[in-house]
Amino acid sequence: MKILVTGGAGFVGTNLVKRLKELGNEVVVIDNHSAGKTRNHISNVLYLNTHTKNIRSTLEAANFTPEIIYHLGEYSKIAPSFKQITTVFDYNIKGSFEVLEYVRHHNIPLVYAASSTKLAAEGENHSPYSFFKSLIVQLIRNYAAWYGIKYSICYFYNAYGEYQDTWENEWKTVVGVFEEQWKNKQPLTVVGDGSQRRDFTYVGDIVNGLIMASNKIENDEYQLGTGKDYSILEVAQMFGDNIVFTPPRPGDRRSGLADARATQEKLGWVNNVT
Repeated sequence: MKILVTGGAGFVGTNLVKRLKELGNEVVVIDNHSAGKTRNHISNVLYLNTHTKNIRSTLEAANFTPEIIYHLGEYSKIAPSFKQITTVFDYNIKGSFEVLEYVRHHNIPLVYAASSTKLAAEGENHSPYSFFKSLIVQLIRNYAAWYGIKYSICYFYNAYGEYQDTWENEWKTVVGVFEEQWKNKQPLTVVGDGSQRRDFTYVGDIVNGLIMASNKIENDEYQLGTGKDYSILEVAQMFGDNIVFTPPRPGDRRSGLADARATQEKLGWVNNVT
């Protein structure tokens, strides 16, 4: 197939692009490299270094019309979103709106990488990131009702695995932070008291779920998580006992646990790594 992946030079995106190429697809990536890295580029993939709001003109210039779009190219961190709200709006609202308009006018199915923060007890209004991500979910649903677009929405839960070192500074994953600190023999920094609980999901399992969701476009939503959670302190202790505690951050939720039973039933998806 001819496939477009937005955010395809990022952590999850790179794993997805690599798998799609292994399956024999023609893949084009749109990524402005705000979080993604050129070192992640996969051979025989066309990378277009631009903002998703330029999707129409960019693909026209490349003479490429995809048969399906995986939309991962959005701002994707909670705590920094309070200070970078204009950037979050630019990437997640302006960019995603233009992706949806492109989908509508070209009748292309969409697989959207949603955030599980929307499903947390604190709700979708807990941070600018959570709010804008949940707003796009609602917009996708409305575009289906208004214009008949076809979609699958996939909710991620704390991904970890290959290419997690893509994200730097405030963009790092929890496991990525601990991994780097352990390698550098530094103290492991735990935010707050470390009792917050998370569902940590291997990126390869997330990629499997995305591809399965693309093969069953039925305007449905899927949670991609293990259904098992660990406290942040427990994860830090897997790396060592040289632990220091740092102040809580804005937008940090107390828990995040997937209920993947419907996903398993509808897609046949299972998490192979726990």
